[in-house]
Parts: sequence; C-alpha cells; structure tokens
Amino acid sequence: MSQEELLLSGMLGMLSLALALVFIYLAYQRRLLRQQKEHQQKESQYQQQLLRASLMSQEKERNRIGKDLHDEVGVMLTTAKLYMNHLSADQEEEEFYQLKHKTVQLVSETINSMRRISHGLRPVVLERLGLENAIANLVDQIQGSGALSVSFSAEIQGDMDQEFQLNWYRIIQELMNNTVKHAHATQISLHLKVNNHNVVLRYEDNGIGLSEYSDLSQGLGIRNLESRLSLMKGKLEVLDTEDSGLALKVTSAIKP
Repeated sequence: MSQEELLLSGMLGMLSLALALVFIYLAYQRRLLRQQKEHQQKESQYQQQLLRASLMSQEKERNRIGKDLHDEVGVMLTTAKLYMNHLSADQEEEEFYQLKHKTVQLVSETINSMRRISHGLRPVVLERLGLENAIANLVDQIQGSGALSVSFSAEIQGDMDQEFQLNWYRIIQELMNNTVKHAHATQISLHLKVNNHNVVLRYEDNGIGLSEYSDLSQGLGIRNLESRLSLMKGKLEVLDTEDSGLALKVTSAIKP
C-alpha cells in the first residue's frame, strides 16, 4: 500500500472516529436533556403536591374554625341574645337576676371559647415563653389524658425565627396528634436540638408504624409536613426501626 493510500486510510479512520465521538456526544446530550426534563417534571409535580397539601390544610383549618365559631360561639351568642330579649323592667326581681346571671355566664363562656379558638391560631404560650415551653405544654396535655407516656428533651441554643417556631410547633403537634389518634402507641419520645445553623427533631413512638395508618402515610399528612418544611429549607426522613413503631428525623434551617 502506497503512502498516499495509508494517509487516506488514516484520515478516513480519524474521520470515522471523530464522527463516532460526535454521535456519542449528541446521544449523551440528548439523554441529559431527557433526564433534566424528567427531573423538572417530577419537581413540578412534587411542588404541585406540596401546594395542594398546603391549600387542603388551610381549607381544613378554615372549616375547623368556621365550625367552632358556628357550633360554639354562634350558639352561645344566640342564646345570650334570647336571654337579653326576655329581660324586662316589669319582671319580678328574682327572675330578672336569674336571666341576667345566665346572660353574663354565657358571655363569659363565649369569651373563653374565642380565646381557645385564637389560641389554636397562634398559641399564646409560644409567643410568651418560646418553642421549648410550648412543646412542653403539648406534652403535658397529652400526658394529662393518661393515654400516653411522653419523653421530651431539648437543646436550644440558637435564635430561631418566630415563623419557623410556629411551623415547628405545628409539625410536632401534628405528629403527636397522629400518634394519639392512629398509632395505638403507649409511648412517645422526642428530642429537639437547635443550634446556630439548623434544627433537628428525632421523633419516635412504639405504635403500629407509619405504613399501617393512613393519615400520615397516604399523602396528606406527610405532604402537610413537607409543605411546612419546604418553607424552611427542611426535610423529613423515615428511619428504620428494629421493632414496630415510627421513627422520624426532621431537619430545617433556623431562619430564612
């Protein structure tokens, strides 16, 4: 084979190799674009799920508040109005003071109901005494029922954002409520650690486990938690347990 043929053969070989590399690169780029598109679609679906869960949670809260206002406050105010309509200067003194006493008592109960409803919107103990004492108050309420034994410890060093404190209070409240309602547990253990950089919660119960009860495991409960955590750059991790029960690690930033 002459030098010209060898040179031509070598050039053709290099051209073939270059074309092969171009095709490989193009195929690789197409795969990357496809994976990126799939990732964006999944991320969009996930964000939509979080938004849907957040909206459903807000709607559920509105319905609860509306029901409380209608069933408690509305009924008591209507009854108080009836009592007041029956008050008359022509009544006998004893009957007058009985109706007056009932009216004042109903107004007092209405005020207490309004305080309870407003406490549910923004816990007073959280604003006055901080997150640790607010959680301790939740623990006392559950232990006071006698149904569960709750172990709570906290290491709080950093200065947490107030809105983050409320989100964490609601997260822990929802976890404990789900344990009480669905887990058939006798014990809850939670440890909260806060430093200058992040918040870490370790939550456990000895109940039937996450897969066995639906309020958390089948979407809405978990999505509610994740929607709150997404606002705090946080995440929720389900941990393995040797026995039955639930074990979670929940983390977030300490402030925006």
